[in-house]
Amino acid sequence: MNKPLPVVFIPALLCDERLYGDVITAFDDRIDAEVMVSPKPRLEDSTADILARAPEKFVLAGTSYGGILAMHIALAAPERVIALWLMGCDPGAPGSGGPDLAAGLEGSSDKVIELLSTLVVHKTAIGPAQTFKTMAQAVGGKAGAAQARAAAARADITSRLGELSMPVLVLWGQEDALVAARVGHGLARALPDARFHELPGCGHLPSLEKPVESAAHFEAFIESLVN
Repeated sequence: MNKPLPVVFIPALLCDERLYGDVITAFDDRIDAEVMVSPKPRLEDSTADILARAPEKFVLAGTSYGGILAMHIALAAPERVIALWLMGCDPGAPGSGGPDLAAGLEGSSDKVIELLSTLVVHKTAIGPAQTFKTMAQAVGGKAGAAQARAAAARADITSRLGELSMPVLVLWGQEDALVAARVGHGLARALPDARFHELPGCGHLPSLEKPVESAAHFEAFIESLVN
């Protein structure tokens, strides 16, 4: 019997293990899944923290902020990351202007969480929106603010994507209101060994909104690694 494949999942901002729960359950004992959260105000610190806790070699999955962090981890230790699964993450630097998400989470987290719940999933995804709010309340404004601060200070790593030579699954919600699908297409084109899939009727959090479809794409991807 083959050993389960080690997979480290990094949730999106304000999310926890429930973001990937249905996907992980679909794999039974075929993967050794660990969901890792490291809400530090610098991506470099979270990168070091997760690498210190992760297996020696592993598949790495990340969504949104978690996908940004996953790319930084893979750039820091490409010899340890077997493959990547990325969703809703922009490798570019954040745009100027706009609201200060970190300050909002520190000052009025309930209002910010309520607003985000209308943006992070497709407008028809009522259940996933409620799950997001439940996760966000559990993670808390302080941790969310640290994640937001780290994401807001990130460098543009677009020019370094060619260094990520491991296989990459890029999965995107066709209706992502926060990071448009064209960003996912560009990300996949810039990576040396990537496959891109869009999920119709899906927003920013594919594994929460479309867990069956997400698991199917991930399963096909995993099978391509072991066969």
